[in-house]
Amino acid sequence: MSESLQNTTKIMGILNATPDSFFPESRLFDNSTIDFQKYKHADIVDVGFESSRPGANPISEIDELNRLNYFLKHVSNFKQTLSIDTYKPQVGKFALENGFNMINDITGGGKSGEMLGIAALFNCPIVLMHMQGNPLTMQNEPIYDDIMDELKHYFESKIELAKNIGLKDSQIIIDPGIGFGKRIIDNDTIINKLGDLKQFGFPVLIGISRKSFLSIDDDEVEDRLPATLGATALAVKNGADIIRVHDVKENYQMLTVISRIIQRNYVNEIIV
Repeated sequence: MSESLQNTTKIMGILNATPDSFFPESRLFDNSTIDFQKYKHADIVDVGFESSRPGANPISEIDELNRLNYFLKHVSNFKQTLSIDTYKPQVGKFALENGFNMINDITGGGKSGEMLGIAALFNCPIVLMHMQGNPLTMQNEPIYDDIMDELKHYFESKIELAKNIGLKDSQIIIDPGIGFGKRIIDNDTIINKLGDLKQFGFPVLIGISRKSFLSIDDDEVEDRLPATLGATALAVKNGADIIRVHDVKENYQMLTVISRIIQRNYVNEIIV
């Protein structure tokens, strides 16, 4: 491997402008409460205005737009690519009109593909995620005959729709949706077989950070960083192109060390 992982694997830092994110330390209120240094090594900052944790109730479009407006008025110091985490087309459109550069849609563009049309209009990247159900119900006994087969059929359909609507290949990113209507065995399988999704030829984003399937002995969310780093490292090894994380610095350190070790081994192989 001749190119370092920190140059090829992008870090998407999570910033939740919500009062009910499952990880309190990622919540935002204004410039005075953001530690901008926390996002120093992030390539992308993904800003969400509605919680998508399991069991979360949806909020109205107007409430989400009000939160977005507050963010735009009170937060202005980010230099990274700004991603809007939303499945509401009008919220996505307004964000792109006001400095955001990317869409992260947990519904994969929606059934109608309206969000895909907005991405095509603005010529911006969009993350197409897989989810069974919706955040309120998704963890109510999800079941699959074969999770990887389900993902392959889902992405085949979504990619075809995206292209028919006018998206270019360079705009499409896929996300298997760890923890979104998945059992522990499904999440584990996805990470182990992540390379199977590379067949589509698009960047693969994965969001493992501090999710409940990582819990050992009923660990709380605050105690899941070590498990997060371990699982994320394995996902990167298996082909993740973008990692969506709460803890940017720690994940950057992990990527840098892995890269150094792999790079050293590559150089040694050439010398030998």
